[in-house]
Amino acid sequence: MATYVCSDIHGLSQKYYSLLDKIDCEHGDTLIILGDVIDRGPDGFEILMDALKRENVHLLMGNHEYMMWEVLEINKGEIPNDISVLNWLLNGGATTIAAYNKASLEDQFFICQSLRSLPYAFTDIVVNDRHFYLCHTAPGKAKDKKVLYWKDIKDPMNFVWERMDPNGPFLENKTIIAGHTIVLNYHPELTVFSDTNDLKTANYIDIDCGCAMNDESSKLACLCLDTMEVEYF
Repeated sequence: MATYVCSDIHGLSQKYYSLLDKIDCEHGDTLIILGDVIDRGPDGFEILMDALKRENVHLLMGNHEYMMWEVLEINKGEIPNDISVLNWLLNGGATTIAAYNKASLEDQFFICQSLRSLPYAFTDIVVNDRHFYLCHTAPGKAKDKKVLYWKDIKDPMNFVWERMDPNGPFLENKTIIAGHTIVLNYHPELTVFSDTNDLKTANYIDIDCGCAMNDESSKLACLCLDTMEVEYF
């Protein structure tokens, strides 16, 4: 029974299902997705529905899910064709909007309810005596709890949009693992970044390897917390 972490799938279902085929969620393995399964790529809504229904897959709120949640909350479960969705559209939301509008009322209701209750961070995941802080972007001002929800965070929007400074400050005795910022911002390869160049000693690990680009170079990174080994899809 191992714990795996990935992030920023952005609608690339082939990579998502290839990852699921590799790990064993049906028999005890756990997958934690650090947000942004939707938008940009073609199949984000399908991935969102699938991830939310799996017992051993846990999705955190990313900035793209946050944009979707905001629109649905304001408009009582509907997505209007007006300027209120402009920011979401400019950030690749067209495919998700189209899929949501074609979905059944039952599925739409399920998505609305699920987004409302998504956690924003797991602040103390312990694997092999090592402590991890898992979030979409970077730790922010919030209550001292192991699982953070909207009501626990001082500024939820900033929490999902802020970018981590790879030079710190870091957390004491915890490794931060996040996505949101494509690793090319930190080094020239589409490989997982760590501030120490060693995943086993890192204070901060970025696992966003560019699915948002949706091209031949895009990779979905999956980090096993038990072994600190990475596989790419």
